[in-house]
Amino acid sequence: MTDTPALAAPVPAIGRAVALALLSYACFSTADALVKLAAARLPVEQIALLMSGFALLPVLFLARGVGGLAAFRLRRPGLVLARGILTALCALAAWRAFALLPLADAYAILFLAPILVTAFSALFLGEPVGIRRWSAAAVGFAGVLVMVRPDFEVIGLGHLLALAAAALGAASFCVLKKIGNGETSAAILLALFLSIGAIAAPGAILAWRPLAGEDLLWVAMAGLLQGSGQAALVLATREAPASVVAPFQYSQMLWAVLLGLLVFGDRPTPLLFVGMALVVASGLYILWRERVRRGTVTLGAARGEVPARAAR
Repeated sequence: MTDTPALAAPVPAIGRAVALALLSYACFSTADALVKLAAARLPVEQIALLMSGFALLPVLFLARGVGGLAAFRLRRPGLVLARGILTALCALAAWRAFALLPLADAYAILFLAPILVTAFSALFLGEPVGIRRWSAAAVGFAGVLVMVRPDFEVIGLGHLLALAAAALGAASFCVLKKIGNGETSAAILLALFLSIGAIAAPGAILAWRPLAGEDLLWVAMAGLLQGSGQAALVLATREAPASVVAPFQYSQMLWAVLLGLLVFGDRPTPLLFVGMALVVASGLYILWRERVRRGTVTLGAARGEVPARAAR
């Protein structure tokens, strides 16, 4: 799961990786906006259950090129299941946060996850973390405090759910570090979407609401975009090292502001941009330090995306 030098990939491959990464994160952001739209009329658990089914379709297509059904064979099922459950809980918390917060606010907190990976790696995996990465993590946390206002008067359930999602995403990434390169990306993604469906199913059944045609369209599109984004990210990490792909995860911040403004009429405040800048700067610095140390680059830890690994 360690990254390889960026120069090892030819320039055309790096260009394809960047294009796939941008496409991937655009898919994730658009899917999140669709979830927010659907959540105005449907329970989040019902949305998650339906989405997980549609999201599996691109994953099945991805597996066709890596051995078909054999690509889903698990070698460390316990760890893969644990990672799937953590990421499923992360996704459900994030989608609930989207229903309660402007997209940009939720994203800003979710992007604490790469910063939390630094702390979790030191606390739970025993990895050495120097003063520079700890300092960058502190700057990122300060950025979140700025975004939720210095007086804390606006902190609500949505903020707490986004923070829980960031912590769960960071924990799932640490489990993925333990899994290593022994599992295929197709197997990990299959476990992820099956876990989302299984965890969401009881709540979805209890709170099920009739689906209007528009609702089904939004949920189906969100699931297909979620699965397609995962597949595109896997393909991106095949074309170039994760250190090339990882910085583009912050393009989701721009999508969140744009979609929030155009679709939901959310107008970001100056403090939001200041906090975002601090979170992005600290995250990029941590990515750079991980690259220098030739460690595992944190890629999409808050959302369950495939991280820097030998994606097969």
